[in-house]
Amino acid sequence: MLAVEKVSRIFQGGKAGFKNVNLSLEKGEVVGVLGTSGCGKSTLLRVLSGLDENFEGEIKTEANDPNQAFGMMFQEPRLMPWLNVWENIVFGTGKKDKKQEAFELMKTVGLEGFENHYPKDLSGGMAQRAAIARSLLIRPEILLLDEPFSALDAFTKMQLQDLLLDIFEKHQTTTLLVTHDIDEALYLCDRVIIMRGQPGRIESQITVEAKRPRKRGDSYLAELKQDVLKELDFTKE
Repeated sequence: MLAVEKVSRIFQGGKAGFKNVNLSLEKGEVVGVLGTSGCGKSTLLRVLSGLDENFEGEIKTEANDPNQAFGMMFQEPRLMPWLNVWENIVFGTGKKDKKQEAFELMKTVGLEGFENHYPKDLSGGMAQRAAIARSLLIRPEILLLDEPFSALDAFTKMQLQDLLLDIFEKHQTTTLLVTHDIDEALYLCDRVIIMRGQPGRIESQITVEAKRPRKRGDSYLAELKQDVLKELDFTKE
């Protein structure tokens, strides 16, 4: 579904960004990206989404419509305060004529009945639910998630992680998730890619063999967490 071949994005000074990244995603696969701060994880998503075109290398996708291949969800909901929930979900998607589709997505993410509320009336978790619905409305074949739950409390984060699992099951959307949360990556993803350095490079990857849904605190996931921690050891050259 997605192939990234020798892609680099280096900023002024030569350290920030990432270099020679090679990765591939199969259709319906959920892949996580973990790494040290400043290794270019979020920059990688910006390049893939088309928000940053100053890169070298090649990005290939098997999407039916390359112009609508990617859906992006940021760390913050980025809702327009003067628009209500429904208006925010359809904003910028060209889907204003698909009112029923938008309402179905609101129902999926648990916002049924809140379509006329404004962002100031929403909790952080509800705002992120609206952002999830917006990212799915264009029916992207590849969903890019940039630490979508990092600002939420632990309980709300777990609720939305389980919501994502339901969406993965229902839509079979190929997904690339950037996160700092090792437990989140192991709970949600089929594979976890480890990035290190400045500029960042892919250090290794870990395959999660357990089928979803998984149990939080599972001993197998705990063992994998130790492997990830070793890979992220700051003393490693």
